[in-house]
Amino acid sequence: MDNYIHRGNWYEYWFDNNYLKLYHHRNLKDADEQVQLIINIIKPEKHHSILDLACGEGRHCLLFHKKGYQIKGIDLSATLIRSGKVKHPDLDIGVGDMRHIKGKHDIILSLFTSFGYFDKDRDNISVIFSISRALHPGGWFWIDFLNPEYLKSNLVPDNDLILADGTKVNEKRFFENNSIVKVITFHGQGSNKKYQERVKLYTKKDLEKMLLRAGIHSIDAFGDYKGEEWSSCSPRTIIYGRKTCE
Repeated sequence: MDNYIHRGNWYEYWFDNNYLKLYHHRNLKDADEQVQLIINIIKPEKHHSILDLACGEGRHCLLFHKKGYQIKGIDLSATLIRSGKVKHPDLDIGVGDMRHIKGKHDIILSLFTSFGYFDKDRDNISVIFSISRALHPGGWFWIDFLNPEYLKSNLVPDNDLILADGTKVNEKRFFENNSIVKVITFHGQGSNKKYQERVKLYTKKDLEKMLLRAGIHSIDAFGDYKGEEWSSCSPRTIIYGRKTCE
């Protein structure tokens, strides 16, 4: 039976309280490694304006904030922003759309697969152009994305979980139309709720081409949060570059 909780754009409904319940275990280890890598490579000044796109509850923002950097975060999900503000009232995070970024910034971050949410290439490309417009000339962009080759070799197609409150969760993963799709079904309290995540897959070369079209020159790439050199076997595709034109 088709029991999706909503129809339409998955990213407009999935990031709710069930998302928070499923991913409550996420810790700051990976986030801390990447934040330190960004600081080591870009060497931002404390007065620089940093923006974290699709910041969720603000775990990366929190780490930058603790180190004394001026960082803002935006996310389309009011639920995640509200939860983040309850946990960390000092953070400057708010509801916003990465396709329409406000203001100008010295550094913009797209972390933990916060790109490729749209089915059509032109919509994902529009995000890159939005980022470019929101960067000062010479500003930095850092994107942390999936590596499609690694993903195809290491996909776990199906797994089951039991959450702390007894809710059973099934996760199914598959490839469709050059996207990675995850269907998440919650079984509990006499009803099922089904959600979907769908991320369009782009290679390192695809991303570099999109960035260049938007006036952002890629400088280098890493394959993980420790800063290892990127290869086709790397678990992540982490690219950083600078805006070269207005």
